[in-house]
Amino acid sequence: MGYESFILTVNSSSIIILLVMAIVLLIATRFRGENAYAATIIVVPNVPVYLYNMSRMLGWHSISLFMQPIGITVNTLLMPLLWLFAKRSFDTSFRLRPVHLLHLLPTLLMLVLTLTMSPAERMETILHETTGDDTWIGDVNTIIVFVQMVAYFTAIFRFLHRTKKTINDTMSDAEWVQKEWIVVFENLFAALFVIVMVCYAIWPRTDAWLIQILNVVAMFYLVYNSIAHPAIPIIQAEEPMREESAEAADRESGTAASPMSDEQMREVCDRASRYMLESGAYLRPDISLALFAKEANIPQRTLSRAINGCLGCNFFEFVNRMRIEEAKRRLCELNSSDFNIESIYTDCGFRSRSTFYMVFKKMTGETPAKWLEEQQE
Repeated sequence: MGYESFILTVNSSSIIILLVMAIVLLIATRFRGENAYAATIIVVPNVPVYLYNMSRMLGWHSISLFMQPIGITVNTLLMPLLWLFAKRSFDTSFRLRPVHLLHLLPTLLMLVLTLTMSPAERMETILHETTGDDTWIGDVNTIIVFVQMVAYFTAIFRFLHRTKKTINDTMSDAEWVQKEWIVVFENLFAALFVIVMVCYAIWPRTDAWLIQILNVVAMFYLVYNSIAHPAIPIIQAEEPMREESAEAADRESGTAASPMSDEQMREVCDRASRYMLESGAYLRPDISLALFAKEANIPQRTLSRAINGCLGCNFFEFVNRMRIEEAKRRLCELNSSDFNIESIYTDCGFRSRSTFYMVFKKMTGETPAKWLEEQQE
């Protein structure tokens, strides 16, 4: 197989695989949710580029002339879409506003540059690209994408790091299981971009096939994740508290006027612990800080500050301590021959076996089976 045939095969196969998996994923998610949005991120900025590569390699010049402005333009949408994806997934207060249209400026710039070229000039660049060399329009596109990669990935990972505590405090285990793959997805794209840029710097012609293969890998990961962690209904408070509204509520109740004393924090923690145990709220996989604060009639910010200050942990570490104690009790009631981990983690409020194992080992230093074995010696 020659190099041109290889490029043609990779691009055509990538288009078919991406479209088929995207359709399956969109139907499975009913065209909503983070998975559907991620599928759009993979397909929309990339498939037009692959179609342009194919038409150029096959000598379909009329299609190439039509696809060139689209192909050179849409790949500058990928990084803004990834940034919006992160914000949309983890910032409940985020709303699209007119100012966010500024993220489309690079896309508009590339569109204007390509459309101001005459058809003859565009055809000349298309024919030149078939030799394996880039043209000035391709170089401009590469520079824009590289600058976007550095700027947006920096912004994305700073945002995820900054909101880590908020995520722990405001999401239930069930919600986190549905969203934890998003962080991996962003990391995966960052790794793929670094690979593509390094390979492009070494041999520019890799842009015609390498990123296609890597995007198929990303789509496979996305589809696998959707099957492994299907979306489940999440129970939320009627109006989840934002940081600003929580502070306002505290001011109204007088709790934010001065720092909480150790005694006050201990009283709040004792009250929360009693309610948690009496209501069995810790056994619910959907429990979150906002929900529990509403049910226990404790201001959300007050509860969070008390747990952090008195117990030295966040809300879900507080909940998971109770869950692990319950798991220990239930494990001790099982006969070793009847040991069934599934009957433990689901009853103790954990959404997945892997989460239960991770939390149990973190708190005890051992796996559930090993811990039970030692208790029975």
